[in-house]
Amino acid sequence: MKKIIAVVSVVCLGACVCVGQTAQEVLEMVKKKYDSINDAQLKFSQKARFELARIEEHANGTLFVKKGNKYRVELEEQTIVTNGATVWSYSLPNNQVLIDNFKLQDNPFSPEKILTGAPKDFYATTLGRERVGKSEAIVLKLVPKDDQSVVKSMKLWVDDGDWLIKKVEISDVNGKQTEYLVNDIKVNIGLTDSRFTYQIPEGVEIVDLR
Repeated sequence: MKKIIAVVSVVCLGACVCVGQTAQEVLEMVKKKYDSINDAQLKFSQKARFELARIEEHANGTLFVKKGNKYRVELEEQTIVTNGATVWSYSLPNNQVLIDNFKLQDNPFSPEKILTGAPKDFYATTLGRERVGKSEAIVLKLVPKDDQSVVKSMKLWVDDGDWLIKKVEISDVNGKQTEYLVNDIKVNIGLTDSRFTYQIPEGVEIVDLR
């Protein structure tokens, strides 16, 4: 559940690319864009394919994100919230909320870690350009240098005009491929910290794992 927050947050962060521009140079431009964003709200779609089971799952959601590891993901049957210290994971079908401590080391795919650690933690290459919606995007492939990583590779589609990441595709060692696509994004809209504290509904079972 925490990985959903982290990965989708990466999608929302990101003019024309010069001939011969390297993947690391593109990542540097994306990081500069990210550094200028204090908070953001985006609507996204998620598609997960399971190679062995040959099934595909789809979901839509809204993400609110703010500097300081603050995230809120709202899905149809699940809400995940963290204020950078505590994580609340609410399941509508189970009528249950799990509470745990937020641990940055347990989020290897957080935007902070990917964008600041990419040069030393990933092998990065450019794969060319593809159209995402109405925009041209540079396609990057990141492969973790850590052989023990659960992720085999990650692809990022970086908008050709504003350095925002519009799409992420992750392939893991278990044969699962997950795609996140940004449908709408608003940045620096002044989200308050109260958005990132979960108010537990009355009658919900509470499981405190702290």
